This record gives sequence, structure tokens and C-alpha cells, in this order.
Amino acid sequence: MNDNNEDYVLSTAASPQSEFSGTETVGIIQPFPTNSPIRVIGYYSEFYDTFIIRKSQLSKLTHAIVACVTMNSEGELHFKNDIAQREFLSTINKSKRMENKLRVMISIGGHDNSEHFSSVMESSRNKFVDSIVSFIAEHQIDGVNIFWEAPAQSKFRYSEFLATLREKLSEQGRTDDKQYVISIVAPRPGIDNWESGFDLDGIIDHVDFINVLSMDYYAPWPNEWGKPVGPSAPLYSGGAPRKQYNVDYTMRYYIEETRQPGKFNLVIPFYVRLWKNVEEKLKESEVYRDVELKDGKVEGVPYMDRWTPEHEGWKLTPASWDEKTKTSYTYNPEAKTFLTFEDARSLAEKMQYVNEKNLGGVWIWSVHTDDDDNTLLNLLLS
Repeated sequence: MNDNNEDYVLSTAASPQSEFSGTETVGIIQPFPTNSPIRVIGYYSEFYDTFIIRKSQLSKLTHAIVACVTMNSEGELHFKNDIAQREFLSTINKSKRMENKLRVMISIGGHDNSEHFSSVMESSRNKFVDSIVSFIAEHQIDGVNIFWEAPAQSKFRYSEFLATLREKLSEQGRTDDKQYVISIVAPRPGIDNWESGFDLDGIIDHVDFINVLSMDYYAPWPNEWGKPVGPSAPLYSGGAPRKQYNVDYTMRYYIEETRQPGKFNLVIPFYVRLWKNVEEKLKESEVYRDVELKDGKVEGVPYMDRWTPEHEGWKLTPASWDEKTKTSYTYNPEAKTFLTFEDARSLAEKMQYVNEKNLGGVWIWSVHTDDDDNTLLNLLLS
């Protein structure tokens, strides 16, 4: 890991079931001897009235990426709202009192704030870079994540922007005696040809790591992509109707393109996904199913936190297991509901995959969708 000289590691190298060895007090991650350095990155993207970034979560992370800012058409940064600002500042204060050397970063872009990227890259690139560097220095945080999923025709401007950002942050780092972190989000290859918008050769040396969006392969979108039913993040295809829609295909693409597996982080989706009006299985797989359209659309809930299903009567246990895709799910044939989610078994498979492929780590989308006991986060560390 080249973004921090003091790496924090999880004892998952020997086996996905190996015990997390470390001090239990306050849930603080301690550096301990193992041959598998790994990033555990928490992504925070939602800011509502009752939203709180908790110390019990932060103490288990190596990096916290807080998507608390928006970019305007001039390349200037502003907080999304008062809650986003409050929780961001609270995260900084909490990180200073913690022993796990948590690195706090902001994220810019995403599904709801990427509309200005192309124009800013063309006409306001330097101003955008200056805005980022000033924000990082002012708030004394550790870096920035750029979430631009489809640069397309701006691919070379994007790599040039990242080169400039690296140069300016390195200059600021020499002043501050600090190594700043740059990460980006990369899309799933083989879907709408999004990967062609990334100049990987021009990007790879200017970023510390790349968070791969290896999820959302199947979801109840209200359009033609809402069917068939399937796992959100299947590790392998398992006879899927869309052969490239799986984590392994995605990660192997980036590994083979760059030969730098340690630069890449695999996403762990903490949310629960629900389909309604689910019908018969497709071919031999129980996890891929047909779905009945209502008014020409698929019905369901793409993103739910862990609290919601249990309180709405949708049980996550006992879970069924699909060996081919390495995913957990529940299906109620009477109610015609299907839920897909991560649990202890699927997390163990993904962590084993991370170690076998020598990936840099995992990033969590999104930490706030875990339950109040941090069940998934704790499972991830065990």
C-alpha cells in the first residue's frame, strides 16, 4: 500500500474463517503480523436528519471516504447540506482521538453530481484542482476520491487532471510534511463500454488506489435493466444470462490491464436488495429468476439498510446459498419476493478472493446501511 507507510491488516490470509486477532477494547484496529496488508475503506454517501457517522465504525476502517461535497460548474466545492458538513467535521474530530490512524477523505462526483465534470475538465481544470487542494489543506484531511464513472470522450483530459492534481497535492504535502491520498472509482467493464472512457495507463501512476464499482450487476431498476432477478454482486457468473456481470470478470479485467492488483479495491455492498413479483427460476439456477412487470416496470427496492427488511416482514434468515455465484438470498414463493444481500458466508468468499488475487483491499458501500450493531462490518473483520 503506497498511500500509508503504516499499514493496518486483517488476519484473513490463511483462511476466510480465520479469527480476527487484536485488541477488543473500543474496536480499535491494531497493526498485527500477517502477510496480507489490506485496506478497509468505508464510504459514506447519505446525509439525513438522524444520520451519524459513529466512532464504532470508524475504529474498524483504514480510510473513511465522506461524500459530503458537491462541485459546481466552475469547479468550486461546497458542502451538500448542513448535516453533511456536521458529520464531516465530526469525523475529523473523532479521527484525531483514535489510535488506528484513520485516513479521512472527501469524495467528489457520484451518480448525483457528475454533470459538471466534462465542462470543468475542459475549461476550469486548474481551478478545480486548486479548490480540492485548498479544501484538503483547510480541513487538514488526508485526500480525495474522484467518482466519475463515465469520462467517455474526456478520458485523456481526466488522466491529465489527475496528473495535475497529484503534482499540486505533492507540493502541498511537502509544505505540510504529509503524503496525501488520491483515489478514483472505476466502473464495471463490459457494461455500456464504460471502461473505454478510462486511460488506465495515464491514470494508474497518479492514484494511490482505485475503488472498483463491482456491484449493481442485477437490480430492480424501473426499466429494461431491472430483469432478470439476480445477485447484486455475484462473485462468479454461475450460469448467468449476462456472462460478464460478476465480480471476478470485473476484477480480472483491471488486473490483466494493469498488472497491479494491489491498486484495486473490491466493493462490498452492505445494502439489501428486494424484488417483487418474482417468478420461476431461469435454467438450473435458483438465484436467477424471471420477474413479472407491473405497468411495464419492475417493482422492488434497490437499496435498503439492514434494519428495514426485518421491520417490514422480509426475513434475511435462514438464507439460501448459491454455490456457483457464492451469494446469499431469500425467496418467498408465496409472496413472490426475492432479497439478495451479503452475510458471513458470502463475505468470507469475497475476502478469500481478495487475498487470492492479491487485491489492495475492500471498500464498503455504504457503511450507514449496516445495522446499529455493525454486524456486517464486524463480520468483515472476522
